[in-house]
Amino acid sequence: MGIERRGVSVALSLCLVSGLTYAEDFAPSLKLNSVKVSAEAKEERGSPAVINAETIERKQVKDLKELFANEPSVDIGGGGRNAQRIYLRGIESNNLNITVDGAKQGRSLFQHRGDSFGIDPDLLKQVEVSTLSSADSGGGALGGSIAFETVDAQDLLEGNQKLGMMLRSGYASASDGYRGGTSVYGLLSDHLGILVDVSGQNEDDYRGGSGEDALYTATKDRNYFAKLSLLDLEGHTLKVGATHNKSPGHYVSGGTGSDMGAPSASQKADFQVLKRDTYTLDHRYNPENPYVDLQTKIYRNERHLENRTSLLDVTSQTTGGSLKNVMTLDSGIFQHRFTLGGDYEQEKGIVEDSLYENEAKTTGLFLQGLTRVEALKLHYGLRWDDYKSDFGPKTLSGDELSPNFGAEYELLSGLALFSNYSESVRAGGIIPLQWMAGITQSANFNNGEAFKPEISKQKEGGIKYSTRGIFTDNDRMKLSATLFKTTIENLIDYTRSGGPLGKITKIFNQEEDLISKGYELKASWEKEAWATSLGFIHVEMEEGGEPVVVSRRKAASMGDRFVWDVSYQMTPELLLGYTLHAVDKLDDVPALYQRAGYVTHDLELQWRPASIKGLTWSLAMHNLLDKSYYEQSSFESGDSIVEEAGRDVRLAVKYKF
Repeated sequence: MGIERRGVSVALSLCLVSGLTYAEDFAPSLKLNSVKVSAEAKEERGSPAVINAETIERKQVKDLKELFANEPSVDIGGGGRNAQRIYLRGIESNNLNITVDGAKQGRSLFQHRGDSFGIDPDLLKQVEVSTLSSADSGGGALGGSIAFETVDAQDLLEGNQKLGMMLRSGYASASDGYRGGTSVYGLLSDHLGILVDVSGQNEDDYRGGSGEDALYTATKDRNYFAKLSLLDLEGHTLKVGATHNKSPGHYVSGGTGSDMGAPSASQKADFQVLKRDTYTLDHRYNPENPYVDLQTKIYRNERHLENRTSLLDVTSQTTGGSLKNVMTLDSGIFQHRFTLGGDYEQEKGIVEDSLYENEAKTTGLFLQGLTRVEALKLHYGLRWDDYKSDFGPKTLSGDELSPNFGAEYELLSGLALFSNYSESVRAGGIIPLQWMAGITQSANFNNGEAFKPEISKQKEGGIKYSTRGIFTDNDRMKLSATLFKTTIENLIDYTRSGGPLGKITKIFNQEEDLISKGYELKASWEKEAWATSLGFIHVEMEEGGEPVVVSRRKAASMGDRFVWDVSYQMTPELLLGYTLHAVDKLDDVPALYQRAGYVTHDLELQWRPASIKGLTWSLAMHNLLDKSYYEQSSFESGDSIVEEAGRDVRLAVKYKF
């Protein structure tokens, strides 16, 4: 059942007047025995949203959908985790720059498999969502970027503790699922920490709000993680990490059940194994010299999909790194910060028994600057990308300059206007790697014309306000309103024939621009034990001037989204939380494709008994009223769409000692 847009607008207005807060900006002021989040203060363009470890723990997050539940600009479609896809302001993850500890995740393996990479949320320090690209944030961020950062051993140690251990376990009723994990962490010296973690989860097909099971949504994850962290040793910081994730399961291969629609009980399910191995090295040298803050990153990320029933085997091998230096200069009333450096990335697609491999390389050089003069901040940057990308027997190569600039002016104390523009370039396209391997010389390559690189142009502007003591002496409030428009030109698209394993018949630069436009409102307020947050977004997706419903690896429309979150530290031991999600019906598309809206409610309770130090009990009830609904960005097969989970009671326990 849809909700009226007028009702959402009224609720939004009331919440803005009341000064509600945005969850990613503020956490409860009273934090006990929780993971420490020590993100470096930054002055980023576009004010990225940050999801912190406290929010992840309170929500008992177990997959991507729940991880981004409080961020209205992010939508996760697909139902079961094997079919989940990320959309940022309506733009699909194939057009985003997604990294784990700086390691880029690469393209789809088959259909969209491999996009929903396995990661244990309990190991996350924070997740940063950026809707704009900067020159120093890497190439290919056509629609923005999402950066996952894992915890260090030092984040888990309490006080003067040298050695620690964490045991955790959880249960989810909708899928009759169990989770568990063990972490051992400690200091090898005053500055050197080590963390080793083993975790896993087993879940059956989950039950939807209708009472029916969503077929082939069962999961079985195993995650192995190790990290060395050398912090603050004579100006040096060094982090070395390794992750192995394995996710086997029975899924319908091809469109229905894997990429779109709900499968039927009569459909054959293939046994598939998805693996991810990630290795990262992150070094920083900051000798408290304003001219030297040198940062080096090197990574290798390998994702592998094996369908043991149909003998499909596809691998993505991504290697890369970056080197940059940040320096600050003061000259009278002017303060400057400059970031100068370069980066490199290479992705190789390997399909067993194929004729050839497909490779994409990008080398970038960049300069990003920030200048402050009294009430004015100016952002500016320039990036040069040299790219080369294989499309079977053909290669697209060239180079491109991508500028960005922006300004923020403080009208009054705490009240500022801002505006930003950025460009980004990519040459990889949206073709899954398995299909890339089947491209032959007979395919139509852009009607014989030279390929153009894909270019995005991002614009946004608005107003924001931040203050303290507005209602009481020690409260804090933030408000912001943002208008945005992202245009992706020359998207490299394809046509294919012959079913799920059919051949590519044509590869071409799309003539129609893909456009995401709309507005986003955020508000935030906190006082002592109270924290409450609100977010609202209106997005319109167009392709060639026509509304987009859901388009594979490109974009999806979604109704107006409203998220309200509130938490109350009732006592030093007891934390209460509530979250409201309201999504308006999708009616700005042709009548045949209109989709219903929905409202869901979540409750959370967290108890840390004073009598047992280090013990945390958590109870959460997701979709409290057992609403039967589906995400508007989920694919449809005929009249069938994968239903989302119904009422899900979560119980978790964590013990640190």
